[in-house]
Amino acid sequence: MKALIIDNHSKFIQRIGEILDHLKIDHSSVDFADFQLNMSDSFDCFILSGGSLSIGGTPAFKEEKELIKQAPKPVFGMCFGFQLISFVYGEITEKLQSKISGVNEIDVFGFDKLGINYNKKKLKVFESHLWAIKKPPKDFDVYGTSQYGIEIIKHSTKPIFATQFHPEVREGNNGSIILQYFLQKMVMQK
Repeated sequence: MKALIIDNHSKFIQRIGEILDHLKIDHSSVDFADFQLNMSDSFDCFILSGGSLSIGGTPAFKEEKELIKQAPKPVFGMCFGFQLISFVYGEITEKLQSKISGVNEIDVFGFDKLGINYNKKKLKVFESHLWAIKKPPKDFDVYGTSQYGIEIIKHSTKPIFATQFHPEVREGNNGSIILQYFLQKMVMQK
């Protein structure tokens, strides 16, 4: 199996690679501006990193947006990747009063439907964002929320999963179970 990390200028890009290395998943990384949809033939899944970019009308996101629309193979978005997926499916981000940074607890539900073995109602996650999604994008189910907005979504029919938080940051963060679920259930078992 081979994963492609689309780097949306995340300061945590190395940590994504470390998780993939730990799971013995071969991977490459490409800057979002250099990503081309025809690269999808060479990979089994795609991870859209976080970053402090603006979605707006940036032409450089055209190929990444098309990947999200088509979802020919499993796609996982984190933070900015989550926001970009939501944007493609019709939801816009709302600016928060101040940047959220650090470990927070979020409410989680429906994990049993996904096959995630986690029987608590709260999950500690690492957040670092100034924007939030308040309504679920079309055709997405919500599996986690916080006082700031929606935190975990999964497309109802396509292999697309996303978190507003950073599951790749390990310190005090249990959110990695979501990324591991995606890689083990949605990618490796396909």
